Amino acid sequence: MSFLPETAQPVVIPAANIPPDLVQRIATGLSVPGIGLGLIAPDDTIAYASPELSQLWHLKPGTTTFADVIRYCHRTGTGLVIATDDVEDWLRKANEKRRSVPLRAFEVDTHDGRWFWLTEVTFDDGWLMLTISDITRLKTSEHAMRQARDTAIYWSETDALTELSNRHCVMKRLADHAQEANIGGSALSIALLDIDHFKSINDTHGHDVGDKVLQHFAAAGGMAIRKSDLLARVGGEEFLLVLPGSDVGEAFTVVDRLRSEIADSWPIGHGALRYTFSAGVAQLRPGETSEQTYKRADQALYRAKKSGRNRVETDVNLNMERVA
Repeated sequence: MSFLPETAQPVVIPAANIPPDLVQRIATGLSVPGIGLGLIAPDDTIAYASPELSQLWHLKPGTTTFADVIRYCHRTGTGLVIATDDVEDWLRKANEKRRSVPLRAFEVDTHDGRWFWLTEVTFDDGWLMLTISDITRLKTSEHAMRQARDTAIYWSETDALTELSNRHCVMKRLADHAQEANIGGSALSIALLDIDHFKSINDTHGHDVGDKVLQHFAAAGGMAIRKSDLLARVGGEEFLLVLPGSDVGEAFTVVDRLRSEIADSWPIGHGALRYTFSAGVAQLRPGETSEQTYKRADQALYRAKKSGRNRVETDVNLNMERVA
């Protein structure tokens, strides 16, 4: 069976030109670390395994078949990583793939942290030829690149001081929630929260204390909300809370409870500093955009500030607005 494209012509070396030490050269090449070759008979007996493949498989006396190798590696936690509790089920699934196509290629990893690219060629008579190449460096670089990418994405969506979502991230999430709520007819409320007299805190106590106030507020807010809610920093001392599935009354209750907790806390020193916040709450209306809801929450926040601060107001009359 040929695995060459129809347009390709195999290179045939005349017997007279074959070096007499060809077999020795091939054997020497297969002894290089990171490269290996194996031959498996139709009955799955291992007919040949180069030094690297023998090490990969942890070949021991008595491990004469592919199944023996897999069972040994699984039992001893050496060689190939066999990620299953049921090795016999693993073997059954593996055997469904082996010899199913003329050529297969895939990655395998080992318990000592290495990765190999394995190519499996199936001949017409059922014999298998395996070749392996060590790709650990490539996988390590790939992992480092993936980590760097994930880190970059995280910090592009995260406020560095509070480690809450930033404005860009939360506004996108809010737009998505609004679209889902409009399609599904579910409730969605938001709250804009603004720390009262924050400039005075910075001017009186210093920016380092102001930063601690912001961090305290972020931590307290994170503990007061549900996992499905999202608290984000959208400005210097302004935060946005997104509450999927909550109507305006439910959102008001959550925010006012947080307001009360913050007013009774001492985040800096031994009771040296107290602070409060004001909030405006609004619920998404049918067919409304997230920007429109945000604007109404901002207007409610403005009323809370004008009414004396340390209070929560909504964009509708709930008779629930409270002040400490």
